[in-house]
Amino acid sequence: MTEISKDAFVHAVILKAGEGRTIPLGPIQMLVQEDGTHTRGTLGIAELSVAPHAPTPPPHFHRTFEESFYVLEGELEFLAGTKTLRAGAGTFVMVPIGAVHTFSNPTGKAARFLNTFTPPRYLGYFEELSQLIQAGVTPDSRQFAELMARYDTVVVS
Repeated sequence: MTEISKDAFVHAVILKAGEGRTIPLGPIQMLVQEDGTHTRGTLGIAELSVAPHAPTPPPHFHRTFEESFYVLEGELEFLAGTKTLRAGAGTFVMVPIGAVHTFSNPTGKAARFLNTFTPPRYLGYFEELSQLIQAGVTPDSRQFAELMARYDTVVVS
C-alpha cells in the first residue's frame, strides 16, 4: 500500500455567509470570495449587493475574460447584446468574450447576485474604482472608459 503524506492533501476553502473581502462601491457592495488565489489564477467569484437605482457600468464588452451573473435575490435588468431582460432570483447570465452587456437595478428593492470572472484580473478594476469612490471622486464617462480599458474592457457608446 502506498503511503500518502499529510502534505499531499489540498484543503477546501469554506466561507460562510458574509465572509470574504469587501470592496465598497458606493451603493453597490462587493464581497470577494475568490480572487484567483485558490484557483491557479483562473477564477474570481464575488457577491454583489445593488441598491435600487444604483449607478452601474455603461454598456461594455471584455476582450480577454468571461463573466457570469447568477441572481440570488431581487430583480436586475440586463442588457445582453441588443436585448434587455428582466432577471429574478435563479436567473443565470453568461457573458462570453466580446459580448456587449451591463446590468442595473431599476426596482425599489435591493438585489444580490453572484459574479464570476475567468480569469479574475477584472477584480482589479473594482479595487481601483473603489479607491476613487472612497476618495470622493465620481469618474466621468472618459475616466470610466480609461479605467475599464486598463482591464481589457471596451465601453460601447
